[in-house]
Amino acid sequence: MSKKKKKKRSQPRPSIDPTPADSAVRSPEPPLTRMSQTLMLVVLAVLGLLIYAHTLESPFVFDDGFNIVNNAGIRLTELSWDGLKKAVWGSPSRNRPTAYLSFALNYYFHHYHVVGYRVVNILVHLAAALILFFLVQRTLTRSGLHPKYESQARWIAFFAALIWMVHPLQTQSVTYIVQRMNSLAAMFYVLALLLYVEGRLAEKKEKRLALFTGCGVAGLLALGSKENAATLPFMLLLYEWFFFQNASWSWLKSRWWLPAGIVVFFLAAAFLFLGTDPLAAILHTYGHRDFTLTERGLTQFRVVMFYLSLFFFPHPARLNLTHDFSLSHSLLSPPTTLLALACLLGLAALAVLTARKDRLVSFALFWFLGNLVIESSVIGSEIIFEHRTYLPSMMVSLLVVALVFRFIKPKVLSVGVFCLIAAVLSLWTVERNLVWRDEVALWLDCVAKSPNNARAHNNLGLALAKRGAVMQAIEHYRKALALKPDHPEAHNNLGLALAGLGRYDQALRHYQEALKYDPVYVPALNNLGKEMRRRGRLNEAAAHYRLALEVQPDSSEVHNNLGVALAVQGRIEEAVEHFRKALTLDPGYVSAARNLDRARKILAEKSKAPLGGFD
Repeated sequence: MSKKKKKKRSQPRPSIDPTPADSAVRSPEPPLTRMSQTLMLVVLAVLGLLIYAHTLESPFVFDDGFNIVNNAGIRLTELSWDGLKKAVWGSPSRNRPTAYLSFALNYYFHHYHVVGYRVVNILVHLAAALILFFLVQRTLTRSGLHPKYESQARWIAFFAALIWMVHPLQTQSVTYIVQRMNSLAAMFYVLALLLYVEGRLAEKKEKRLALFTGCGVAGLLALGSKENAATLPFMLLLYEWFFFQNASWSWLKSRWWLPAGIVVFFLAAAFLFLGTDPLAAILHTYGHRDFTLTERGLTQFRVVMFYLSLFFFPHPARLNLTHDFSLSHSLLSPPTTLLALACLLGLAALAVLTARKDRLVSFALFWFLGNLVIESSVIGSEIIFEHRTYLPSMMVSLLVVALVFRFIKPKVLSVGVFCLIAAVLSLWTVERNLVWRDEVALWLDCVAKSPNNARAHNNLGLALAKRGAVMQAIEHYRKALALKPDHPEAHNNLGLALAGLGRYDQALRHYQEALKYDPVYVPALNNLGKEMRRRGRLNEAAAHYRLALEVQPDSSEVHNNLGVALAVQGRIEEAVEHFRKALTLDPGYVSAARNLDRARKILAEKSKAPLGGFD
């Protein structure tokens, strides 16, 4: 007799079967009508526009100047391949082509009229909120997380997106124009995740391929907006594991090559952004910092906890563009460093422990911590900026809303609570945006909250100088230098203010002090060149201008000033080339146009008239 072989019972697949029957099996509450969903989306869009509408006329501030106003690369005059390449390769950071292309398109359509830039920023923010709504709704209705999550999916999605959108923490990513880099990255990031989810659920092969392609394109656009989008592959894997594979360890073990591939991707990204020697590049970022790598790493434990505190209590009095955050020198100096580390380890442990029991909680915690790991680690950037919470706070908002709907009965009470919270947050966002109405208001706010911050005093001085309040500006430049004597920008700005008062010898000393601390600081080289020219020392002036152009060859002002120095020396042909270059970089540069016209007349008439009259 032949022995009958026992058939092995097939193990149930951990993944969610993406079929139409899947949703029918779970018997969710009757869905809201299409009109109700449309109403939710309209509320999100209208409220978002209302709370940011009063910022439309707010001026460019702070790093907007370096990245937009003074960035010759984005001055796109025709839609050509060369012009678009110039916007990318001629801008301060080649790692962020998506953002710079968006600024270039703004310039193409309306030059430096600030309203257009702000409209785009607001629309990006609204788009991110709407995408978050669809992502949350899709996640809660297809993942078998909890009956209450599924039955209340649309309400949870609406309030998660609403609370995140109106939150005052987001003002720095929306109202601060240059931080479109940050909001664009987040928008494309969640779009990539949504397209991935839709691709996983698509039945037709062609549709699935199109959605996965869109996911890849959105991911590249996110990475081209800001480097922190490099965490996207990890989040895609995490989402797959949590919501399609029910956090199955066996599935993850059998596909070990996926996390291995992500590690390879991170290494490739490190080489792409940091060069062939990433460690040396990281250490180089500390060259002009007042803190060491160790101090920054330790301080970030407290910074991340501070970010969380701002999410839960974002009163405008606690928000600041330039937080004066004390450094951690060891785990016990200050003692809150160790406490913050313990809290973060606790959150990480909770994320691991709840991976099987409460996947939404675990995913939200991993999202928050994972999306801060790049900017809150060893890269020697500034210690703290609120805009870094923009992407991480998305899932914190979802977690809070979901838990309230899960544990608070009846539903109308949860709805009422979040309507009240959204109203308070909206008012605080409007209040916070008032400080962005002009540069002086912004920097007065910073100085009031961070009186020991040299950068805040220096920038307040700049804003006051633009208003003509030179003596007040000088006072703040001196305060900045008292706090940070090796501040090259404050030395240069003080020198410029003193020169405007006719105190040329004092101005000269401050230009030289600026170059003592930063020998290739272009504004100081330019101003020192102007001072040498005023004193008739034209060869020295030209030498300073040439050095400045070696560092910053796209400075229209320096090209114009060098042209003037050469023209006064009688070197008209050379001067013409620099005036032309200045106008190429900035077609609206009136002084360069006037100087070029005068130089051409001198060449045409072979005039023996004095070589003055240049700006």
